[in-house]
Amino acid sequence: MTPEFLRRYYILRVISNSKVYGIEKNGFVPLSDLRNVLDQLRLDNIDDPLYDKLNQYSQKTIKRDLEKIKSYYQAVILHKRNYGYYIEAYEVSEALKDVYEKTEIYLLHHHAHAWKAHVTTSRSSLSSQVDLVPLIHAIEQQFFIELEYQGWYDDDGFQTIAGFFQPLHLKEINKAWYLMAHNEQHGVYTFCLDDRIKSLKINKQPTKQPITFNPFEHFKNTIGVLKTGMPAEWIHIQVANHHFKYLTNNPLHHSQKIVARPKAIDTDDLDYGNPDIWGEIKVYLEPNYEFLMEILKYNLWVKVISPLHARDFVKQHLDLMMGYYN
Repeated sequence: MTPEFLRRYYILRVISNSKVYGIEKNGFVPLSDLRNVLDQLRLDNIDDPLYDKLNQYSQKTIKRDLEKIKSYYQAVILHKRNYGYYIEAYEVSEALKDVYEKTEIYLLHHHAHAWKAHVTTSRSSLSSQVDLVPLIHAIEQQFFIELEYQGWYDDDGFQTIAGFFQPLHLKEINKAWYLMAHNEQHGVYTFCLDDRIKSLKINKQPTKQPITFNPFEHFKNTIGVLKTGMPAEWIHIQVANHHFKYLTNNPLHHSQKIVARPKAIDTDDLDYGNPDIWGEIKVYLEPNYEFLMEILKYNLWVKVISPLHARDFVKQHLDLMMGYYN
């Protein structure tokens, strides 16, 4: 994160969502208003060098920043004389959503102490033995890492793994960080970066025959990090109207498609016996254990209806759970 990146980030944010920053001029942002917002952000963070260049906003600098924004984010900011800056037919792409999310997360961590009275974050799930920064550098430089990993029951029955690996990717999910790494013996293996990591050393020796890793392709048919080799398939899920809205805005999986909307999208009571409150979505993924955990998280608001083996998979676990309370 650099001061220049942060300035461009805020320029895009202010122009694309001006009302949030108190600018209500039919979608236009005059240069004077843009400067006022950047000045206030700089003033609010006067002792923070990350914000040093927010008030460098000459017309020449802004013009150069708009070209960088177009290049980096594929977001075209236009200017109408006597009105100001605006974005025509603005749509937030997946890549841009990713930039927004990562920047906001970075700023939350950057301001963690100053904002602690206003923002509560989940505990860190990282082991004290793991430092992400050199690990990311090892991924970039394709260096070997040497690690020892003492698994729990879920790790192929308490399997212990030790050796040299090519680190490939880091992923955070459900308050835990995972490392995908590869060697000839284990292929691509997923390590949880918690107390199971007994030692991790970065070897400055480059991998002789590095493999390429595409995280989207690797995870495209899963919800989390678990890959079981099960075939991915369309899973149909009925969703109660109040939760249908939630899953419309926060999809269960990137493959999610709406099959049918609830006939009664708004009801004063939740009569789960009323067929009109149920909509239907479908997702294309492995019906594995992580899928089961995601479904159980949504309580009685969702029900898997097909395929039958996926439905039975959920039912079997619910039957076992019911046995605890009989």
